Amino acid sequence: MVKEIRPQKTKYMLFYIAFALIGFVLMMYYLSNTIIHFTTPQQFPINSFSRFPLTFLIFPAELFSFIFSLYFVYNLINGNYPSKNKSDNSKNYGLDPVPLKEKDSSRVAILLPVYNEPYIIVERTLKNCQNIKWPGGTRIYLLDDSTKEEHIKDMEKLSKKYDTILVRRKDRIGYKAGNINNALSNHVKENYFCIFDADQAPEPEFLEETMDYFSDPKVGFVQTPQYFINDSSPLERAQKMGTNIFYQAQCQSKAKDNAMPFCGTNAVIRTEAFKNVNGFSYYTSTEDIELGLRMNEYGYHGAYVPKVLVKGYSPTHFSAYASQQYRWANGNLAILRESWKNILLGKFSLRQQIHTFFTTGWWFIGLVSFLYILVPILSFFFGGTHHTWLPTWMLAILFLNVALGISMIYMSLSERDDDDKVTLKDAFLQYSLITNSMFIYARAALSAIFKRYIGFVTTNKAKQDSSNSNLKELKEIGLNLFLALICFGFSIYGLFRTMITSNIDQIRTYLPISLWMLFYTIILGSSIFFIGNKSMSKNESNNKNISSDTPLEAA
Repeated sequence: MVKEIRPQKTKYMLFYIAFALIGFVLMMYYLSNTIIHFTTPQQFPINSFSRFPLTFLIFPAELFSFIFSLYFVYNLINGNYPSKNKSDNSKNYGLDPVPLKEKDSSRVAILLPVYNEPYIIVERTLKNCQNIKWPGGTRIYLLDDSTKEEHIKDMEKLSKKYDTILVRRKDRIGYKAGNINNALSNHVKENYFCIFDADQAPEPEFLEETMDYFSDPKVGFVQTPQYFINDSSPLERAQKMGTNIFYQAQCQSKAKDNAMPFCGTNAVIRTEAFKNVNGFSYYTSTEDIELGLRMNEYGYHGAYVPKVLVKGYSPTHFSAYASQQYRWANGNLAILRESWKNILLGKFSLRQQIHTFFTTGWWFIGLVSFLYILVPILSFFFGGTHHTWLPTWMLAILFLNVALGISMIYMSLSERDDDDKVTLKDAFLQYSLITNSMFIYARAALSAIFKRYIGFVTTNKAKQDSSNSNLKELKEIGLNLFLALICFGFSIYGLFRTMITSNIDQIRTYLPISLWMLFYTIILGSSIFFIGNKSMSKNESNNKNISSDTPLEAA
C-alpha cells in the first residue's frame, strides 16, 4: 500500500513564519550584542572577542546553529507550499509530471547490491522486486559481492529461484559503488535502473509512481523516501524521526530548487545521465551524494516523490548506528572538503550551492555540540563568556531555544502520516540522539578535515544477543556517560559559586552555566536508553508487518 506524505496545513506555515521572524530578530540582537556591547554607565563599545577570548570558540558555534535554523525553516515553508493538481482538484506537493512516452518499450533494470547478506532479508526484497508493476517489464540484477561461502551459495539459490541475473566480479574495488559501476559497464543495457539496498523492499507501484518524472529530459534521477518500519525501541524510534525529518520535512524543498540529493537507494536513475558523469567515485563513503552533485553540475537534477514506496529497517543497536552515522558524516564532509571550490565556481545555481553546503556541512553538528559543553566549562577557568553582557531576559531565551528546537522537530513532523502520530517524547528522543552522537560526528569531522576518508562500510541491522552485546554497547556510549558526570560536577560547582557570592555579575555568570551543565547531564545521561533491546510498547502496532522471527540485517 502506497502511503503519501502530506503537506501541512496553513496553521503550521504561520507558526514557521512567526518562529523565523521572532528568532531572526532575537538572534540578530544577541549576535550583534556579542560583537559590540555598549556599557551602561559610559556607553562606549566593548568587543566581546577581546574581553572574553572564549567568544572565538562559542560565537562560530552559535552562528552555525542560527544559520541552520533559518535554513530548516526555509525548507519547511518552501516544501509545504501546496499547488493545485489539475487532474482531481486536490492539493499535493507539486504538479503531476507529464506521462512518460513509450512505457511499453522501456524495460527497467532493478539492481540489488548485496554483501554477505542473510538469505531471508534478500528474499524479502527479491519477492517485492518481482511484484513491481511496469508495462515495459523489469529485469532484476543480483549484484553479489559476498565473500563468505554460505552467503555465496545462498545468493546462487535465490538467483535461480527468482530468475535474476547474478553478477559477480573478481575484486571488490569501490565496494557498493564499484559493484554498481561494474554492473552498468558490463551487464545493464536498460535505459533506466533502480537501486535498492538489501533490506529495502519496494511496493508494486514503485515504478508507476516514479517513471513519469523522466518525461523531463533534465531529470537524472528520481528519489523516494527511506521509511523504517522497525521503531519498537528508543534507538529505532529516534532514528525513524531523524530520517523522517530529512525525507518528509526537507526533501520537497530541495527538489523544488533542483537540488535534491541522490541518496543511494530507493531511487530510479537515467542510465545515460549516470554514464555521462562517469558513474560513482570511490574516495568518499557517501558516493551517492557525490554522484548527485556531479549530475547537478552536468545539467541534470533530481526529482522527489513524497510517497512511501519502499520500506526498510534501521540499525537495531547503537554500535551499528554509530558505524552508519560515522560513514555518513565522514563521507559528506569529505565531499565538502574536496569540492567546495568547485561548488562555488562550477556550473551550479545559487540555490543548488546553498542546499549543497547545508546538506554536506550539517555534519559539523558534532563539533558544535561539543563546543556548547566545552566553552561553559572553560569559562570557570578563563573568566566567563560573552553571555555576561546579555540582559537577564536574554539569558532565559538561551534555554528557551532548546525547548523551541524540540518543538520544531515535533511541529515539522506533525500530521504528515495518519498511521504514525508524532509526540513530544519522540521529538525529545531525536534531539537526544543527535546530541549523544556528538563524538561520532566530531571524530568523523576531524578525520575529514585531515583527509582521512573511509570507504563504504556495511551497516549491521541484526538483533544482538543481550547477553553478549550489553557490555559492547556500554562502551559505545562510555564517552557520553563520562561527559555527563563531568557536566554534573561542574553544575554543582557552578551552583556552589552562585551561593557563596553576592556579586550580581558572578551570579549572572555561574547560575546559567550551572543550569546549562545540568541540562547536558540529563541529555547525555539519556544515552543509556539507546542501548539494549528496550521496547516501546506504544509503537509495537507500527511493526505489525514485521514477523517476530525476522532477523534485521542489511548493507
